[in-house]
Amino acid sequence: MLSGLKHRFLFLIDRTALCLLRIGLTPNMSTVIGFIFAAFAGSAFFMRISNDLTYIVSPFFVLISGVFDALDGSMARLSGRTTKFGGVLDSTLDRFGEVLILSGITLGGLANPFWGMAAISCSLMVSYVRARVEVEEVKMSGVGFAERAERMLILVAATFLGFIEYGVILVAILSAITVAQRMFYAYRHLN
Repeated sequence: MLSGLKHRFLFLIDRTALCLLRIGLTPNMSTVIGFIFAAFAGSAFFMRISNDLTYIVSPFFVLISGVFDALDGSMARLSGRTTKFGGVLDSTLDRFGEVLILSGITLGGLANPFWGMAAISCSLMVSYVRARVEVEEVKMSGVGFAERAERMLILVAATFLGFIEYGVILVAILSAITVAQRMFYAYRHLN
């Protein structure tokens, strides 16, 4: 869903990516920085030191993580440093970061464990189905309503509004629907 919007903001993303490249950051550094912010967010959700940290700083960290996630691909493309390892690193740290965020929310008591586990499981399955189908040379980008960016924005909005558990429930449900959409898409294109 948001992948279509990303193309509208490509100029801004590319300008920011060029600035980061000029100061010496590499695409892989951007990937790692995004992961670090996701880990900080998950830790802050888990620790629940204060309402400000939980409901303002944590979602802000999730947003920063998402910005660096959007920038690493542009940095790689603009610098000519696209590598297969960079793609693997990006995908791996994206999944790991998302698990840390959802685990922090769940283990911090901000969401029912059932919904937290459902959100983690279904989110991972969204990515798994895409990876598995793309091995069969069928492009899956943009298929389904809840790709990673959408899931993270749902969590950010729900946290800022004080409805974090509802955000987790929505992530779980929309991720399950996205898995079904991707399976149906794969069925149509692989048979």
